[in-house]
Amino acid sequence: MKIAGRLFDAFSFFFLEAGDYCIGVEEKNIPRYVIDEKLKRSYFEASTPKYRCAISACAISKFFINVDEFERFVCATRYQTDAEKEGWAWLLREGQWRKVEGLFWKRPFGNDADELYLQKKFCLPALQISWNDAAAYCRWLSDVCGKNVHLPSEIQWEIYAQRNGVPSLCDVYADEGACFPVAHFTDTDYLAAIRARTDERGNLPSGVLWEWCEDWYDAYPGGPSNREFGQVYRVLRGGSLQSHPLQRMREYRFRRCPTARSAYYGFRIAVDV
Repeated sequence: MKIAGRLFDAFSFFFLEAGDYCIGVEEKNIPRYVIDEKLKRSYFEASTPKYRCAISACAISKFFINVDEFERFVCATRYQTDAEKEGWAWLLREGQWRKVEGLFWKRPFGNDADELYLQKKFCLPALQISWNDAAAYCRWLSDVCGKNVHLPSEIQWEIYAQRNGVPSLCDVYADEGACFPVAHFTDTDYLAAIRARTDERGNLPSGVLWEWCEDWYDAYPGGPSNREFGQVYRVLRGGSLQSHPLQRMREYRFRRCPTARSAYYGFRIAVDV
């Protein structure tokens, strides 16, 4: 299988040694003001406090699972994604999130961009993928390869992002009222921008798509309370090309229901070593 070629290609994975690592930020390092109605202070407080934790050795893919790889999984298992079961998916239109009928991983936009998406299925990430869908893919790949394949934990993802130069909230020095421009793309331009950032091995940096992590959205040890914490939402990290720039900082935590899917969510895998 094609996936096996990348799975055992050391150049397509980033290896994290077992050890103790620090993640998160101190409260003094988060923005001191409410940026706008969509990015409240509580969203940043969810990344506090900074704390030390231990991980086992693992490898995190530099690539997102692409359309062709996800298609092979669907063909082998006859899996139905959450979008297919419910008959709709999320799409951003004119700055507003809308439920659009008929969208799923093979038809993520419902327009001409879908043709480009399928033409470039070997190098574009699978889109409209929920956490449930991504976890099911990992379980299947574990069986196929005889390895423990899973979504990266938040800890693993943040260390990976730090090692690969994703900026920190601590690096943001801005006065109140500072401008953080948000990019806006047509669907076709969005796919072209993803393609332009993909190297010849299919590796893709963070900050291009929101990435599903293994964890529930819950408090850090000693962190503030939040009514959204608990076993309700799963975590997304990294931000997309259309996200607010601060959402693309490595400590920023986003959350959605495990069934949530959009054209701006994808996933990479982790393998225990």
